[in-house]
Amino acid sequence: MARTTNLILLACLVLYVCGDQIVPAAFQKIFPKAGATKIKELTTNVNKQTAVAKAKEVVKNWMGNWVEDKKITGDIDAYARAKAAARTKALSFVDYRFSLKKYINNIYNQAVSTKYLTLAEADSIRKLLWTEDKKAKNDWSVTSVNFMTEASKKIQKTPSFQQKITDFTGNFAKSNPKDYANLKWTF
Repeated sequence: MARTTNLILLACLVLYVCGDQIVPAAFQKIFPKAGATKIKELTTNVNKQTAVAKAKEVVKNWMGNWVEDKKITGDIDAYARAKAAARTKALSFVDYRFSLKKYINNIYNQAVSTKYLTLAEADSIRKLLWTEDKKAKNDWSVTSVNFMTEASKKIQKTPSFQQKITDFTGNFAKSNPKDYANLKWTF
């Protein structure tokens, strides 16, 4: 029985870790002129990181060695400003992703600890969220709407799922104001 439990927990962990990954399309939006191979390399290396500082270091190092696939023509100053803006956007995207993971874990823990959701329900909802995130190419403005629509269909409780998430989000915002502010990031 203990071995079965361990295998189930391992399977849940694998689904969770694989689910919260950045997709290449997200970095492609930030660096539209970078080639697909370079974007995939950046995405893979950022996804390997477990700390925001290390992930940002990967982005900075990649930017330092990055050369656009197309030759630069025209205003060199405009190019430099655009590259600096992309760097800032990429680094803030990394902040957002790590804050999002923290937020999702916090909501998950609150839902389970208050017994609003069982572990199985919470795992199912978290998997649904990361699935929607992947479909939306890491765009939270799309993910959050699609997720709430689907999750509200699955969880039929009083108070409503949407109300509980709002309550849990308020708790998160109070205890993690910087991370909460990072959640407002957009492409």
